Amino acid sequence: MARLPVIVLLGAALGLGYVGLSQPWVFRSLSGSGSPAAPAAGVPAEAVAPLFVAQAVAQPARPDETALRYFARQGDTVRLQREIERLRGLYPGWEPPADPLADDYAPDQGIIDIWDLYGAGDYAAARAAIAAKQAADPGFVPSPDLLASLALGEAGLQLRSASDAGQYDTVISVAANHPDLLVCASIDNLWRLAEAFVRRDRLDRALDSYRYILANCTDGPERYATMQKATYLLDRSDLDSLMALERPDADGRPEFAPIRIDLARRAVAAALEEDGVAPSAADLALFEQHVADTNAPDDLRLLGYYNLDANRANEARRLFLKAFELDPSAASAEGLGVAYLRLRDFATAESTLADYRDDSDALGSLYLDASAALLAGEPRVTLNGDVLGRIVDAVMAARSANTAQELGWYAYAFQQPQTAAEWFTLALRWQPDLEPAAYGLLVASDALGDAATVTALKVQWSGRSARISTFGQNSASPPTAPVPAARSATSPQRSASSGSSSASSSSGAASCTGFVPPASLSPDGAQSRAWCMMRGNRPAQAVDLFARALQSPSEKTRSDAAYGQALAYVRMGLANEASVAAAAAPLSREKTIELDIAILTLRATSAYSVGDYVRALDALELRARYAPERNDLLTLRAWSYYHLRRYREALQIFSAVAATGHGDAAAGLAATEQALQILH
Repeated sequence: MARLPVIVLLGAALGLGYVGLSQPWVFRSLSGSGSPAAPAAGVPAEAVAPLFVAQAVAQPARPDETALRYFARQGDTVRLQREIERLRGLYPGWEPPADPLADDYAPDQGIIDIWDLYGAGDYAAARAAIAAKQAADPGFVPSPDLLASLALGEAGLQLRSASDAGQYDTVISVAANHPDLLVCASIDNLWRLAEAFVRRDRLDRALDSYRYILANCTDGPERYATMQKATYLLDRSDLDSLMALERPDADGRPEFAPIRIDLARRAVAAALEEDGVAPSAADLALFEQHVADTNAPDDLRLLGYYNLDANRANEARRLFLKAFELDPSAASAEGLGVAYLRLRDFATAESTLADYRDDSDALGSLYLDASAALLAGEPRVTLNGDVLGRIVDAVMAARSANTAQELGWYAYAFQQPQTAAEWFTLALRWQPDLEPAAYGLLVASDALGDAATVTALKVQWSGRSARISTFGQNSASPPTAPVPAARSATSPQRSASSGSSSASSSSGAASCTGFVPPASLSPDGAQSRAWCMMRGNRPAQAVDLFARALQSPSEKTRSDAAYGQALAYVRMGLANEASVAAAAAPLSREKTIELDIAILTLRATSAYSVGDYVRALDALELRARYAPERNDLLTLRAWSYYHLRRYREALQIFSAVAATGHGDAAAGLAATEQALQILH
């Protein structure tokens, strides 16, 4: 059957022949929403009408074959075929010459030059050449084909330029005025029109565009590309009607089978996002079968993370292990390491990640997490020198305070308090606010009989750590090594400075036992564990978990994490860090005021403890804007006045507070009265 015209009128659509009606049958009007008229039974798919139909234009009896023969001489088979299709559409019944290169046709060289400019896309120069030829030869009349081709080329350029500039209304307007652009031979125009409809929220017209391509165009790669583009612009529910137009490929297989797999892959990946929706059973089954058939490492890793998220760590380990065997890359090692950590196989996690720890910051952090978990495991495992050596190297290179203090607890467990003290000291040098390291140094120093260090630590951490400040005041004995000495834990050998991560499972608490690397948890899971740490009075460990939660795409989760991290820093006595944490995400007014009060209280007490009484009073003045002062803070204010020799103000406050029975104020009142007597 001969190919139908590009512009299909009512008669052609109904199989009645080409008739010159003044009102063409339009697939669907630009502004309307009516359904297209259905082709008559037995009409082939090619007879589906185009998206826009122009008024019938009178054509000459025979086409101008200059362009066709020009493209043939140029060897441009693509443009030659498109010109043949164009002429067939304009001249029903016309057939191309058997040999476009035959010498029996000798076109005007000037016309060839004009077509040359047209072929190069220089339409302005082509029109200038026409004008010049007409000036030189008044009898020259450009063929309707040439003028129509130039007009169509200019319209196509306008459509593409508007599309590139995001001027989608212009794209739709140009397409409506030049429906000859909307042919399979110029499929890029159809793609751009479909996208323009999507961008203007006219999804029914976009679907019409894609359906038109899939019903009329036969080029396999172009059909596949059409469906690919649709998957990125349309919702999944809108794609089903397009998938129904699928045809067998050259091998007899469904042509869109890879796209179905890609859609299933995207559904699985989307489930891993914050508030992600689980994939349908069909998508999951299709993707799992694809992974089993192909063993593609990227897909194995994706399915591994999906199983991790679904708390199927054993299946995740199997998938990551397969990926690692096929592709021993950093990406495979990272997934496998996380799976081993979830399974609490810390030794295998450490050995798996060891060779990749320098490949990225994320892998370095994950390796340190695995090392810390291995060192903190109960019962303690005797590690060989190679393992300890590479852990020490990683700790020193990263200046990881957390893993350094775990090395301290590891050494202490094997009855090496001197080595333990060195590691705890190094951890505190890198991160002075790391409470588990301070407690470890306290315990190790006590075991060594270093009373001066014990006393200094208790004074330094008074009000910041209950277990440090009350150490030795009850009958409970300090931690003891749970296993006999076996292998000496390597001592730190290199100097270092600056901070790293926080928290340790060795700090002890009634809940949230066991080390879980923050990086292995989802943001919500990390936040839940962080609050558990806070309830167990382990703020130093909560800080890193809240930091992981701050990576959530959910604003509410980030807000809660910023609030929690700020509270953790307040509890650790770190006012500056608390202020920074509070600014990490938007907070409600109530939480902002609560944190401001806590931070200003901490600033006042900290300033007073170092003798900076002016700053202590400044902080109290700011705090008073949000809340009344408690008796203990009124007493601190009075003592600040006292040390600044503002005795009258101190006397007034001490007198008022002492009248309430607050014991600390009585001593201040007596000291102030004595100072005033001396002055007078």
